[in-house]
Amino acid sequence: MRIDRLLSMRYSYLSRSEWQKEISRGKLSCNGNVVTKLDMKIKTGDVLSYAGRDAAEPDVNENFSVLYEDEYLLGINKPGNLPVHPAGIFYHNTLLSFLRKSYPMTLHLLHRLDRETSGVVLIAKDARVASHIQKNFSAIEKKYIALVHGMPDNDEFMIDMPIDCDASSGIEHKRAAFEGARQKACTEFVRLASFNGVSLMKAMPRTGRQHQIRVHLKHAGFPIVGDKLYGPDESVFREFVKNGFTDDLMGRLGFRRSALHSRSILLHHPVLQKKILIKAPLAEDMRQFIIDKRNSDV
Repeated sequence: MRIDRLLSMRYSYLSRSEWQKEISRGKLSCNGNVVTKLDMKIKTGDVLSYAGRDAAEPDVNENFSVLYEDEYLLGINKPGNLPVHPAGIFYHNTLLSFLRKSYPMTLHLLHRLDRETSGVVLIAKDARVASHIQKNFSAIEKKYIALVHGMPDNDEFMIDMPIDCDASSGIEHKRAAFEGARQKACTEFVRLASFNGVSLMKAMPRTGRQHQIRVHLKHAGFPIVGDKLYGPDESVFREFVKNGFTDDLMGRLGFRRSALHSRSILLHHPVLQKKILIKAPLAEDMRQFIIDKRNSDV
């Protein structure tokens, strides 16, 4: 396999084009020799070495907690501003890296949450249990809580609209919901409360597409509070990438992160043969935002 393809598949915290840049900078060695060709073929037994990147990883919120644990599974309450796994400029400062300090074993991530999304993350300690759960993951019931701009006309509604790359945007990895998109996607929503131009929503995804809840809420006209990528103004994301999170962005967004929280996961435990419900209390920053908004509405 080509070295750039192998690296992007196995070490996905950098994209294929980013790995190509690292190779061009002389950062990769194979069996002790610096790699100079992007199309170099790697075979079984080759030893790759990576000299690392110069950029320091940003600080993250390490205040995660264990919600559920048995011999086979871990249920973690992840704070906002903590990547689950290596991606982009994050490698060491991730939930999986921190967990390995206490769990010196192979941990199997069963699903993903965006870095800014807080709440329940399900992890398996056993490869066979992980495989069984992933094969039947569509049967798992997941619920999320989101704070959105605006107030829906209906207290309950469903968005059944496929998702694909957003060709109208110049931002890589941005997605959109539209007729004719390639990935079927369906999410049910329930409005729990509204106050001062903001609504508290419960979201229940029936499919598991990347950014699904964020994209569907944007499509419905109710973007998530603090969402830099799928908020009302795409320029916010570009400014965030260029300058980081600034006071100006805080003033425009009103919330430091995307106000989305993985509230609960209900699954059938393949070994214990019973249903397990793992719930995470609403993140403190979201709870305080609700209090402040309600007080300002009085």
